[in-house]
Amino acid sequence: MSYSQQKPLNIVAISGGLNAPSKTEALLQTLVERLAKAIPIQVHFIKFSEIAPLLGGAIYRNQLPQQVQDDLATVENADALIVGTPVYRASFTGLFKHFFDFVEQNALIDVPVLLAASGGSERHALVLEHQLRPLFSFFQAQTLPIGVYATDRDFSPEYTVQSELLNERINLAITRAVPVLQWEAAKSQYTIAQTQVA
Repeated sequence: MSYSQQKPLNIVAISGGLNAPSKTEALLQTLVERLAKAIPIQVHFIKFSEIAPLLGGAIYRNQLPQQVQDDLATVENADALIVGTPVYRASFTGLFKHFFDFVEQNALIDVPVLLAASGGSERHALVLEHQLRPLFSFFQAQTLPIGVYATDRDFSPEYTVQSELLNERINLAITRAVPVLQWEAAKSQYTIAQTQVA
């Protein structure tokens, strides 16, 4: 199947950044743009800078506003996720975890997840391995092997990626992600074909 014939993968990008503009959002936007150059995708972007005030007061999922419930449903039906968070107190943000507490426990089984984070310095880089990867392992998701961590100095004052090393890391992450995502696309096409035959 050629690039032009592939059904676009349903990608959900989730930024735990609470500010706008946000380095985390800028990092995820760059990842999405690079991925779109490699394979056909359609993207739903969930920004905590927009939904945080709607999320924090809920204890149960049915207490959430419809917008957030719709976002959760989109996550649960995604072909793949790109998730990112700023590092607060050596971990992801509280609202980032709160959001995923509402995700159905079995919804992300085998779903590819590209991990990203941003922090003030390199000392927080292991948040990808010590915090994010275990979270998505609980969901039995397929965390992709190369995550992307960025520091403040990797961005320009206009919140664009300016670091050559970060650009190389992003390109490596996308290169390693593409075969996995192409396999997901092939499985999806096969499932659709089998359903139509049945």
